[in-house]
Amino acid sequence: MTAVIAFASVGQVVAASSVDLSVKGSITPAACTPALSNAGVVDHGKISRKDLDQHNKPTPLPVATLQLRVDCTGPTLLAVKSHDNRAGSSGEETIVGRNFGLGLVNGDKKVGWYLLKTANGMADGVGRPMIESNNGTSWSDATHPGLIWQVNGMRTLGTLTGGVATPLPLQVMTMDIQVETTIVRIQHLPSLGQELPLDGSATLDVVYL
Repeated sequence: MTAVIAFASVGQVVAASSVDLSVKGSITPAACTPALSNAGVVDHGKISRKDLDQHNKPTPLPVATLQLRVDCTGPTLLAVKSHDNRAGSSGEETIVGRNFGLGLVNGDKKVGWYLLKTANGMADGVGRPMIESNNGTSWSDATHPGLIWQVNGMRTLGTLTGGVATPLPLQVMTMDIQVETTIVRIQHLPSLGQELPLDGSATLDVVYL
């Protein structure tokens, strides 16, 4: 009996010393091309330091709106995922989930941040609910106009039935992207004698579902 138990143990060790790797996916026949109005540029121009809030509060800049359009060669399940190319430079003081940064000045000084919101979603010319996801599997309602599009989050258009959100295959998707930019408290900015660039940069990727 002792020998049998010993051999059984050896067999288990051998079985646990290997692991399988699988490579999966699919090649979609459709191709989708995204485009932003105004070449994707929000330009606030030159902002005088004296026009910033002088009462120890951040300064919001005028809200800008760009239109995102995605054209596909055929009906396609897709979403758009956001990435911050200036990660680590967002200057919010209290928010837990960071928004998009405006770059760093003098190596480590943060000058502000911006956030994205979406509205007026149209799928093939028909108004559809905005939905969002963090993983591309589970989706939730994102129709509220004040709901922030989180960094690395995905948004698309779909249906809402009984509280369940589902992406729709579409060929042409359009939506407005509202860009809300804020400058940190003036006390947190570097010295008065230099010009401070706003250097925000984000990438919007088409993700096939």
